[in-house]
Amino acid sequence: MLVTPDTLRNLRATVEPVVERLGYALVAVEVTGGVDSRPVLRVSIDHAAGVGIDDCGRVARELSPALDVSDPMIGAYNLEVSTPGIERPVQTEADFERFVGCEVRVKPFGVEGRRRTRGTILGVNDGVLRLRVDREERLVPLHTIERANLVLTLDQFQRLGKGLSPVPTESS
Repeated sequence: MLVTPDTLRNLRATVEPVVERLGYALVAVEVTGGVDSRPVLRVSIDHAAGVGIDDCGRVARELSPALDVSDPMIGAYNLEVSTPGIERPVQTEADFERFVGCEVRVKPFGVEGRRRTRGTILGVNDGVLRLRVDREERLVPLHTIERANLVLTLDQFQRLGKGLSPVPTESS
């Protein structure tokens, strides 16, 4: 299945209200696979108290009817609800801003294979991500990003799990 920015926006518009009504935070909406098999609609959720398998099941049960009504994807697909994990997806301007100082791997739309950019998030402003790649600053418009995932160390991941910034500051 060809994933476009419009497809992801429509999916997020359907999914986010349901997830938030249930008391969770929507981290990411992604579509994977689909060339020779059924695509997977992956929804990542989070909660300050943590997320378990029962939480994922509850969200999936509530999302299924909402997705059936809005029908944002063409054809059959599998729904998967999970926690974001150590390679946490980053999709919104607020999330990129939250993770300033962290490394991120960015895959632009329309690029197949392993052609991705890896750099440190410097900031985001007016829909444009600022990355430090090697020793250069690169500007990446958010609407051109198909997928972005944090590249966290175990220590950073543990800090995030405790509700702290993954990048230590003077106050943390």
